Amino acid sequence: MKTEKEKKSQKVIRSRPKAKSPNSGARARRKGHNYERNIVKFFKDLGFEHAKTSRLGSRLLDAAKVDICDIPFNVQCKVVEAHIDYYKLTEEITGEVSKLVPKRAEYPVIIFHKKNKKTNVVMTMDEFKKFFSIAWSNKLIYDHYV
Repeated sequence: MKTEKEKKSQKVIRSRPKAKSPNSGARARRKGHNYERNIVKFFKDLGFEHAKTSRLGSRLLDAAKVDICDIPFNVQCKVVEAHIDYYKLTEEITGEVSKLVPKRAEYPVIIFHKKNKKTNVVMTMDEFKKFFSIAWSNKLIYDHYV
């Protein structure tokens, strides 16, 4: 058996966790809000002139984890530095929207951006199929691409 002195000497000395900047939470929140406004501008440029952040337009959608309102998608915007579980997030959006705003229970979309990377869009395959079939039937996608 080891003596008490031997046990103490084997303990790993852990360094103190680095203190976060006192404004890091506020900075992250501001970054997220700015990104939402940039995505609203993107949708307005596409022709959705009434697009706005749900913080401004709908507290109910905001509670359902939808960041942009007055567009035909349930968009959650993320500025990421670490990995996000997109499956879980998509399911949460779908669940919250179907519970709080059942008429909008389609097209959960996650738009995310990572520093020095391209912006990406994530949606489920089922929702993509719905979106694609509507685009195809309305001739938004032409035969010469097939």
